[in-house]
Amino acid sequence: LRILPKEPCYPASEIRCVCVCVWNVGRLAVVIGYLAGCHMVHCLFFSCSMKVAVEDAVCSANITIQVHLYTTIADLRQKVFQDYGFHPSVQRWIIGQCLCVDDRTVGSYGIRKDGDTAFLYLLTAKVANLSEQRYKEDKDWVVLQPAPSSLLDGSSARRPSSSPLPKTSVSHGSKKADIVERLSALQLTNLLPSHAQTPPAADVAPLSPVQAGWSCPTCTFINKPTRPGCEMCSTDRPANYVVPGSYRPDEKELWRMQQEKEGVLQYQQALEQERWQNFQQLCQLDEEALVPTQEATECRICYLDVEPGEGVLLRECLHSFCRVCLRQLINCSEEPQVACPFRDESYACSSHLQDREIRALVSREEYERFLERRLAVAESRAQNSYHCQTADCLGWCIYEDDVNDFRCPICWALNCLVCKAIHEGMNCKQYQDKLQFQAQNDAAARETSNMLKMLVQVGEAMHCPVCRIVVQKKGGCDWLRCPVCQTEICWVTKGPRWGPGGPGDTSGGCRCNMDGQRCHPNCQNCH
Repeated sequence: LRILPKEPCYPASEIRCVCVCVWNVGRLAVVIGYLAGCHMVHCLFFSCSMKVAVEDAVCSANITIQVHLYTTIADLRQKVFQDYGFHPSVQRWIIGQCLCVDDRTVGSYGIRKDGDTAFLYLLTAKVANLSEQRYKEDKDWVVLQPAPSSLLDGSSARRPSSSPLPKTSVSHGSKKADIVERLSALQLTNLLPSHAQTPPAADVAPLSPVQAGWSCPTCTFINKPTRPGCEMCSTDRPANYVVPGSYRPDEKELWRMQQEKEGVLQYQQALEQERWQNFQQLCQLDEEALVPTQEATECRICYLDVEPGEGVLLRECLHSFCRVCLRQLINCSEEPQVACPFRDESYACSSHLQDREIRALVSREEYERFLERRLAVAESRAQNSYHCQTADCLGWCIYEDDVNDFRCPICWALNCLVCKAIHEGMNCKQYQDKLQFQAQNDAAARETSNMLKMLVQVGEAMHCPVCRIVVQKKGGCDWLRCPVCQTEICWVTKGPRWGPGGPGDTSGGCRCNMDGQRCHPNCQNCH
């Protein structure tokens, strides 16, 4: 680059120097100084003395390195490797409480002036997965290579008009040989005996006292004994570390410990308060009849979207449905307990609605009808049940073998359990004789008897297989129950539906749907 100043404006005698420097790829800088009170402009070439504290898990040392603002961390690693033998893979640089990365410069981390501090923590070769063969190869390669351009001073060919910058120096005026001897005691060189030449004991500088605390297994930073985690990288303290009994924390550590205790106390108080609020909320929900849904859901019965608060969350199984579907389910239920209607391809819920949920979902009249149906189902399924023979009376009982009569609590009629009839004022023999006498002399009684015999012969009626009374099917499926002995009957086979063990006993009875077969070709769902 040539500069051709105009003579009237820039006399040649006033131009002191013209410097041209090119560094990196495609980067050009021109530095021009003038005689008329101008200072040399050299910001891009500004260098500073950076103090570096070097530590490993055992000892430490301090050095000073001359760097430029544009020196990268990768160049810094190579420079330390070339001067002191510490492989780049074991170096961990920390500047301004930041773990440095290779592609950033020291200037980007805040190194601006002399005396700015950086920390270099050295890992062991084992932690860094550094083999001795790799160390030798990289060391031989570094010896053959020139120093990094961003750390080395420009040669006369690159910067002809600038004075060379000093190389890495040691703080407090010590020589480079002294710091090398001091750093030779660090763990890395001890793990590589072929490169670590232990100097004579008389020539080795005394090691710095071992700092009290625990070494971070990740970054090797020496933390105070009472710290629960690494101050640099937040790694947890080793589980087997024991705080020395003679350790006395300083004021800063005491303040940190006090803040930690207060933080733990506040956390415990907040946790206890949250638990108490959750307990009160549960108690409040337990007092309510229905638990409303807190989020928008889809009803698994009608498959419509249910807004928050509009659905009902069942207590036993936590399945949610809309109120309308649950109400219809209760009104159509023929079972004494309303089962949860949740079904999918692989699961059927076996939980039931609670009584308070049923009472809150339906009206008072609907709830009364539900209770009546529940009582009717319970009566029909009870083996020793007996219904009052008074017309339209809802009274019934469950009797034992040694009981022969039943006083209805609704109509107060006395029912004979032997004769299955009401005959107050007469004993059982008198009542049976009266029935036989009326059948012989009463044409209506004879006609009724003949009609029943005909219905049995044509298949429109049958005798109960247990008590032998005549029963008749009015319509619907082929299942019916004897009104006297409560036996479940299969209409198409004219036999009992279950075996001797009662409901669920498939060892006897019609055995319908066993092995996928019907009990009779004409069976119409007796099960």
